[in-house]
Amino acid sequence: MELTPIKVRGKRQRGGNEVAVVVPEKRRKASVKSKLRRSQRSQRSRESKASYLEKIPLEILERILWYSGNVNLPRSSPLVGRLLSGHSTLRETFIVAFQPTWDAWFGSVGHRDDSTRPTEGNPEFQSGLLGYSWSNISFILECWDFYVRRIAKAQPSGTGQPFHLQHLRIWGDPDNPANVMLEDDSYLVDPQEASRCFFHDYAAFKAIREHIGYHLRTFTQPNPSTFLQVHKDTQIPDSLFTSPYSEESLQKLFWLVRGGARLSPDQTWELTLQAFHDAVPETLPHAGEVNIIMVKLLFTLRAYHAWPQYVIDEEENRIYSILSKFVPGPTAEIVDEYKYIALMVSGS
Repeated sequence: MELTPIKVRGKRQRGGNEVAVVVPEKRRKASVKSKLRRSQRSQRSRESKASYLEKIPLEILERILWYSGNVNLPRSSPLVGRLLSGHSTLRETFIVAFQPTWDAWFGSVGHRDDSTRPTEGNPEFQSGLLGYSWSNISFILECWDFYVRRIAKAQPSGTGQPFHLQHLRIWGDPDNPANVMLEDDSYLVDPQEASRCFFHDYAAFKAIREHIGYHLRTFTQPNPSTFLQVHKDTQIPDSLFTSPYSEESLQKLFWLVRGGARLSPDQTWELTLQAFHDAVPETLPHAGEVNIIMVKLLFTLRAYHAWPQYVIDEEENRIYSILSKFVPGPTAEIVDEYKYIALMVSGS
């Protein structure tokens, strides 16, 4: 017996023909308007749920950040973080954090280990900003150039005296390391691009291999003279002591060392020892691939003075053992380089 088919609304008919459903034009328009209203209600709901802090205008929010020195404020919410992440806001924030130190010691040179010198600025604020990835060396030098331009522009025009500041070459010149601490009119600070002085000093500091004979003959303890561009308690980010060492990270570390930064009490000798091992590896095929800049930066920070004597002895022996791994034997230049490293580690 054949079953009686049952028609179900909305299903295809037996003949395979589909029933076309036409949406009335008015209903379609009403649907679009309904979605728009729901979207507007959702936006108003989000705005109503925003915290009081998120509703504050950017100009006021910036000043809250600057006066509080709280680097965690941008992390309080995604919206606040977006508001405070504009390039001009970041630049002005960095200048505000370092300006008390810069104002007090602009163009001055002091002693790195002088713990009695007056302190200006907020070291926690400075340290926190230096820990952000966006505070790279290019950004730091941009802030410094902006600051010096303001200094030059604020100089009274009625005096008739142009902006005139001699650059003290703490590390000499790239082509003549003997010009240490030279200060004359042959090298003046450019008020429009003061960062040129940084690159001059960095080139002189890193020109070690070019003048290795001079450095061996005139070896002394690290020069204690330094510019005073960071608070004495501002902490160097630990990440700058971690390999691999890029040119950018080395320049940022040099900027801090050049500006008077010191190792903080919680940056132990184990941290600097690992940095030294990364800079002077001994496992082939890396023997001889020394990051002499990092070695000298650690020397300038007096990191080796904090090492236990047995560690100093072990590292000095390790340095000379590396030379035996060269096949064929090391060149005279490489021998001199490792001798200079051993002198920096042992201090004699």
